[in-house]
Parts: sequence; C-alpha cells; structure tokens
Amino acid sequence: MKFPKNINNVPVKDRPVRFSVASNFDKKLIENISDYPVYEVYGKLTTDFFGGGRPSFYLPDVDKTRLANYVKYCHENGIEFNYLLNSSSMNNVEFTTKGQRELRKLLDWLSSIEVDSITVSNLFFLRAIKKNYPEFKVRISAHRETDNARQVRFWEDNGADCVVISETTIHREFKILRAMREAVDIDLSLIVNNWCRQDCAIASNHAVLLSNASRRGKQNFPLDYCSVYCNAFRLEEPVNYLRANWIRPEDLHYYEEMGYTNFKIVERNTPTDILTLRVDAYHNRKYDGNLLDIVQNYAYPASSMKSKDEKDSYSLKRKMKYFFKPFQFNMTKFTEIDEYGKNTSMLYPRKEDNPVFVDNRALDGFLKRFEKQGCEELDCENCFYCHKWAEKTVYFNKEWREKMTEQYDHLLEDLHNGELWEPYYKTLKNRLFSGGKNKKGKSQRDMGGEVLPKMKNRKYKGASVAPKEKPCTKEMPEGILSVGNEGLTPEEKIQSKKNQN
Repeated sequence: MKFPKNINNVPVKDRPVRFSVASNFDKKLIENISDYPVYEVYGKLTTDFFGGGRPSFYLPDVDKTRLANYVKYCHENGIEFNYLLNSSSMNNVEFTTKGQRELRKLLDWLSSIEVDSITVSNLFFLRAIKKNYPEFKVRISAHRETDNARQVRFWEDNGADCVVISETTIHREFKILRAMREAVDIDLSLIVNNWCRQDCAIASNHAVLLSNASRRGKQNFPLDYCSVYCNAFRLEEPVNYLRANWIRPEDLHYYEEMGYTNFKIVERNTPTDILTLRVDAYHNRKYDGNLLDIVQNYAYPASSMKSKDEKDSYSLKRKMKYFFKPFQFNMTKFTEIDEYGKNTSMLYPRKEDNPVFVDNRALDGFLKRFEKQGCEELDCENCFYCHKWAEKTVYFNKEWREKMTEQYDHLLEDLHNGELWEPYYKTLKNRLFSGGKNKKGKSQRDMGGEVLPKMKNRKYKGASVAPKEKPCTKEMPEGILSVGNEGLTPEEKIQSKKNQN
C-alpha cells in the first residue's frame, strides 16, 4: 500500500495529503489514478439488504463476483477498498433476528474478500463491527452530519477510525474546523466536491430518501424529490451554486494548514475520464474552466461515456428496471419525469455544452474572507457576500434557464398537488372532458409550482429584502466551453495543464 495501513499511528502534523475516490468499478479508473496519492476507492454492491447513501438506479451493476475481483485488483495496485454500509434508514431491521443474520453474512463475506474498511451511519454498526470484526477499520459517514468537536470526540471515544465531516454545514466555518481537528487524533475526512446547498434544511430527509432507494427488495418509485427541488432552487437563486460546500482545488491549502490531509472525491456514477480529471485537478491544486466539471453530480458529457457501464447507465432497459412501476406511479405522467431527465441530463447523457457555467478561476480570493468570518452567526440576507460573487462568476444559457424554470414549476406543481399519482381513470377523464383545466377553469399548473412561494415576503429587521429582479442574468461569455462534447476531452484538459506547467 502507498500509505501506512493505520494512518492514525502517524502524528496528525506528519500525515501526507491523500485522496479517497468514488469507485465506478471500471478497472481503467484504477489504472488512471494509481500514480496519484489515492489511498482508497469506495463503493458497494448495487443493492444489499441494508442499502447505502445512493439509489441503485444511480450506480453501476455490481454483484459479489465483480466486487471481489475489483477489491483484489485495487490491492494489486496498492489501493485499499472501503465498503459503504451507510444507509440512514433501514426500517429498524438491524434490530431483528433476520437483520442480524444478514449483517453477519455480509460482514463475513466482506472479510473473506479482504475489504479494508467499512463506512457506517450509525453507532450500533460501529460498535458491532468493532466488537466482532476487528480487522476492519470503520469510518463514520458524512450523512451523520458531524460538525463540531463534541461529535468527533464521541465517535473517537466509541472506536471510529475516521469521520467524514458533514457535507452540508461547516466547510467554511474555519474556527469550528480547527477545533475539531485539535480535539481528536483519528483521521478526519473532508468531501471536496460535494455541491449540496450550505446548511441545507432537507439534507437529513434526502439521506433517508436515498437510503431507501438502495435496499434490496424494498425499492419503490425512485423519484429524487429533494434533487428536483434543490436544482430548481439553484435556478431561482443562483447564489446557491456558490453557497455550497465544495472546496476548490486552489483552496485546499487552507484546510491543509488546519491539519486536514484526507480529502474525499465524489461521485460513484461519474465516468472514468471525468473522475480522473477530478483527481488530477485536486492533486495539482488547480482547475481552469467550469467549476461544475468537477463538482456537479450529473450532466456528464456523452463524449465521456466509453465503458459498457457508462453507456448502460442511460439505457432504456435500466429505466424500465427502476422506473416502470405502474401500481406505484401514474405512468402516463412519466413523460414529464423523462423530459426533466433529458433537459437536465440526469437520465440522459449531456449532448451539448453545459448550460450553466461557474468560472472557477474567477473565484480566486473568494474563500479568503472565511479565514476571519464564517456564516453560522450571520443572516445571508444581511450579508450578500456570496451573492456579489455569484453575479461575477455564474452564467446561464438564457433559453435553457427559461425553459427549465417553467418545467420545474410544472413538475413541482404536479408533485405537490398529487397529479403524478392520481388514478389512471382520472387522468383519462381529465384529458377527454376538461382539457387539463380544473373546475375553476384555471390550469392546475398555475397554482403552486413556485420553488420559493414566500420569497416575496422576505424581511430583515422589518425591512423587505425580497429580490427585486432575477439574479445572474448576464449572457454566457463567448468562447468558454465545459469539458467534453464541444469542449476539450478530460484527457486533453489534463494534458493542457501539463503543457502549461
């Protein structure tokens, strides 16, 4: 292995910077990243009894044979493997005889194929694994939202080897991050390219939703409502592209200076070439181009889809497997979901350039302010620091933004009024006799699809702070392209950086 087997035996100040990278189970990924300071990759079976932190339809098809072979291949290349047992909700099945039997069976098998570590999201799994399987290192998932010194001490006192810090709260709270790092000796990991909204009010709900969409035999219609809502929210208030918990490659040094050396790169549905690009960017502490190339968890360019897994992830067969649920969802409405998936490039690969551009290098200097001032004690509506930076760095394809704003309004309205689950006979009757109008003669889609219906009422100390105009409306600059399709390939992007150096 490239690094000490137990990094906690090395003093914090002497630990080398290293990366934990999402696994898409492509062996070419291991070949690509083996020369970088990557100490592990992480992943799981597409489904297991307990589930994990991502829905099955989002992941490559991985059975036990493939996972065992992949773990072996990782070890041959000096890279560890971390198995994710990080479901946030298991319907209390873990406290049943059947649940215990399934847990032991899974852990026995993971031990037999020499998995190095397990990521968990609850105390019970941590203690049970440490008691019965001391060969495993155990990590606490970011979904536990650990965000202060008391919490990391709790996990250290209970035997955790590593804690992944909350992915939605404190990446810009430097005082708290220092206190956490000083409080414990165990490894602390920061996710560098998560783009969830800062202090997201529905993060816990989202974790539970995702967990239930990855359990074997327990999956219903896998509609990721939280993702639909949050992406609509970003269009409404583009400051949320910046008011997020990513760490730019250029800003890793702030965290290294605090003693953080373990950095985690997501996501597990990412094509190999894009994952490689992300590792390269963070290793070299620099990325010229669209920040979304390295932080967005969908809208991957069609040109980067090369392996069978990458192509199959958008196949009709896969959509039928996970989305054809005629007794759980009104399938006559699926065209609306499908159109949303096409226009956002969530259910289809992106065929053109990314319609959103966040100028990464124009954000140089953005983080410096947070050395002295965090966000926890402030009201954004009285600060506007991030808003001002968003106006300088966030661009949209104007036509796409207008089309998607309308589509989000329609989709959210149909979600909120229940139309997507109405009986088939009601849909037929409505289409035949009322032309889609309700009894008041008003389209149902005019009645509540707004992302933030009360935003116009926002106040600070009694005074209105509601936005008077739509933010970030400037035209997309000419000559800028995201990676892939019309732009440089990930390989060309990496090579251009080498040529510049």
